Amino acid sequence: MSEQIGILIKNLDNDLQRYSSRQAKQLGITQVQMSIIDFLYRNEATRDLYQTDVEHEFNIQKSSATALLQLMEKKSLIVRAPSKKDSRFKIIVLTAKARQYATQIRQFYDQNDEALKQLLGKDADLFVSQLQKLHNHMTNQLK
Repeated sequence: MSEQIGILIKNLDNDLQRYSSRQAKQLGITQVQMSIIDFLYRNEATRDLYQTDVEHEFNIQKSSATALLQLMEKKSLIVRAPSKKDSRFKIIVLTAKARQYATQIRQFYDQNDEALKQLLGKDADLFVSQLQKLHNHMTNQLK
């Protein structure tokens, strides 16, 4: 195998990002906003979500998350409301506008995931397991 694993993964990530960006553009949002809406939509029923959750989920710095969420507020995709548990913290809540997008976004991601699994066939579970192994290794390297 002459290709380096890191380069192949980076190229695949770029392709997935471009593919998602095409869908996001149809909704009038960015690919990152699309991902954040999906994250909030998938998790809001089970717990309150805060900026730190976005930072951890997307592995971004506080300043980046602040800028992203402020723009999402400006575009009426989210609101930040005081937490009922601790008013010093603001929970992130999807607006009705973002909820309309959320079902389309989830459907897009599910369809894409299914297409990739079909392409990989019986090797799909092994591929996911190996990607997780690589991710865990790199996470440990960063400690």
